[in-house]
Amino acid sequence: MVDYLIYKSSETEVDLDKIKEYKSDADFNTIGIEIFKEIGTLIVTISAIVKYDSNGNKVAFDKEQSALIGNLVRYGKLSLAFIEQIAKHRLETSMIFFRCMAETYVNLKYFLKFGDKHTLKHYIKHSLKQEWKVLEIMKERTKDKETLLHIEKRIIASIQNSFETSEFNPDEMNNSSKWDSKIKERLAEIIDPAFYEMIYGNGSHAIHGNWQDILHFHLEKYENGFIPDTTWTMPSFQILNAATILSCDLLRNYCEEILPENSEKDKLLETIKYIGYRSFEIDILHEEFIKKS
Repeated sequence: MVDYLIYKSSETEVDLDKIKEYKSDADFNTIGIEIFKEIGTLIVTISAIVKYDSNGNKVAFDKEQSALIGNLVRYGKLSLAFIEQIAKHRLETSMIFFRCMAETYVNLKYFLKFGDKHTLKHYIKHSLKQEWKVLEIMKERTKDKETLLHIEKRIIASIQNSFETSEFNPDEMNNSSKWDSKIKERLAEIIDPAFYEMIYGNGSHAIHGNWQDILHFHLEKYENGFIPDTTWTMPSFQILNAATILSCDLLRNYCEEILPENSEKDKLLETIKYIGYRSFEIDILHEEFIKKS
């Protein structure tokens, strides 16, 4: 188990009287970043845990465990990219990473609830669908060739390697996959469906470059039309705090289901709970700040 002192020593002081005197969103973001770094550090630390045998050699995780761990590693990397953009005062790109975090959150929560071999197989199958399509195109285009171009060989070999590593037969790809169902349906299995519209759905604007994203961040109303807006937007404390709360919920769920029972686990869960508690305290004061503003 990870040494408790590694993350306990990074606790951020939350002085509510000082926070009540904050004059701007930037002030709230400053302390919000520090709180997020606490949970982000925990996620990166927990995701890096490996098993060793009695001889001190690393022990490989099976595919079911690897799907969980790999998604937590992904979430940690996205968290680092997200907070970097927040610190640079770039809401536009922060939203892109936040949306990716939200999808990884849903996938990992779903695995924690339905982490069986059948679910994993559908997850892998859905992930390989694009590779399978490219493989079919390459087969069709090269079927009459006696000698393949080097690039064609590399593409085919790379895709075949993905299937072999995943222990999945390309011939099975024609069958349906339950992972093909919309994420909204998977989300309803693990959390309030309103989460989709309020957090996940809104983030889609940033990913896809919808008109709402263009209008809000990249154009400025001018007379009867618009002019380009190339300035960056200051991130709101709300998105930063939402990311912190999501991260706390995800790591709490992960630790409860995956980590072995002992006193260090109990301390870790208490720390996660305390990070979330302080985030809610700051959020209440931020709402009061908005009302006054």
